[in-house]
Amino acid sequence: MNTIRRVRHKLMSHDAMPQRLLLAAFLVAYFVILCALSVRAPIDKDFFPDEKWRLTLPLYFYEHGSLPTGYEESTRMTPWGFSYASYPLMLSTVLGGILMKIMGLMTSNINWIVFAGRLVCIGAGVVFAYFVIRISELLFDAPISYLFASTVIFLPQIVFCSLYFNNDIIALCGSSMILYSWLLGFKNGWSIRSGILLTLGVAVIALSYYNAYSWILMSIFVYFLVWHRSSDSFVSLFQNRRFYRMTFMIIGIVLVLILPFFIRAAIINHGDFLGFSTVSRMSEQYGESSYKPSGRPTPQHLGMSLWGMLTTNHYLGGTNSWLLFTYRSFIGVFGPMKVFLPQIMYILFGLIFSVGVVGCIAGTIFDAVHGAYGKRWCFDAVMLCNMVIVIALALQYSYATDYQAQGRYILPMVLSFMYFVTRGWSYALNAVGVVTRRKELIYLLCGGVIGVECCLVIVSFVAYYLPAVR
Repeated sequence: MNTIRRVRHKLMSHDAMPQRLLLAAFLVAYFVILCALSVRAPIDKDFFPDEKWRLTLPLYFYEHGSLPTGYEESTRMTPWGFSYASYPLMLSTVLGGILMKIMGLMTSNINWIVFAGRLVCIGAGVVFAYFVIRISELLFDAPISYLFASTVIFLPQIVFCSLYFNNDIIALCGSSMILYSWLLGFKNGWSIRSGILLTLGVAVIALSYYNAYSWILMSIFVYFLVWHRSSDSFVSLFQNRRFYRMTFMIIGIVLVLILPFFIRAAIINHGDFLGFSTVSRMSEQYGESSYKPSGRPTPQHLGMSLWGMLTTNHYLGGTNSWLLFTYRSFIGVFGPMKVFLPQIMYILFGLIFSVGVVGCIAGTIFDAVHGAYGKRWCFDAVMLCNMVIVIALALQYSYATDYQAQGRYILPMVLSFMYFVTRGWSYALNAVGVVTRRKELIYLLCGGVIGVECCLVIVSFVAYYLPAVR
């Protein structure tokens, strides 16, 4: 019996080898492409949104060998008056500063030193792509799994965020690690592997981006849900020693990884361990008049309703509203929010999204009516809650703190959103296969959508990104 198992394992390993080599080749090629695109936009171009201010943090680490506190004038942003160093979200700063130090041993060229810092985000983009592909294999069968992976990875804004120094792609990387750990947990229960992956994902998000904290919140629910599914009852669960060992291991490692940064922020900011009050106070003290919190013309200060904020062109002019600008920049707007893709691209992506959303709603209703929905509702509810929380945080920030109609603020929901979009396409494509009784048609249609997405992302960067950075 053991011999049979070993032979079967070897056969499966041989079958998986070409897929692993293909995946490795794709990731290497993706890394090289990201590096080539990033190098084309040197720091003096000031092409990437917010990068010059975020780079002041790792550059301070590079020059002084220590983390900035936020009170240094060199790290304060003009005209807002505060510094990103006041937040405890310093993972990218530490990693970027270390890579800059290493690059500084080889050259004094500032563009190459900045590129070394960008490697943190380029690497995060590649890791994100890896986990998206692994997630797709667990969520869907081929060829639908390819559709999920391509719709996420080839979204132009995600590629763009992988080219420069920012916290957005770091948070996306953490979210992909968390989602993959959830799926492993649902499949096989919590193990050391899935537990460590969940731990790392939580720590990465905790030290990168507040807008992605919904993944941490939902992880608490999923963690207990997976344990409950493997136990007869909550009573038996709390009598399980393995549950306590795993739980304390995860909590312990997370605290070891993130507490030093939050304690440091609390000491520097006089108890304000999240940095919100400090940022507000510094903005009021050093910001220009229209950028001070007390005088900032937010929709709330102007007496607008939430719907009024979503539809007004008061801030952006023309036909641009919060809804339209956020939608476009979720798909792809390059440069300092000024390099737009042609309208046809936004329409095509919108068509892909619309078919998926409508298909998901119709298919879910069909499954529920026919009793085929099963226990999947728990996972769907978690993914939906994640989307709602991310969007709510972006809305609240634009309405009450600083009007920012930027798609990158809702990017933390991209995995949840694309899950529902791909589910919808799965329903639609399977219905076509059932009606026509031709399974190859599903592959043909799915390949057509993936081909369109590949063309769109290639055109986006060859015809719009590269000319803009020359």
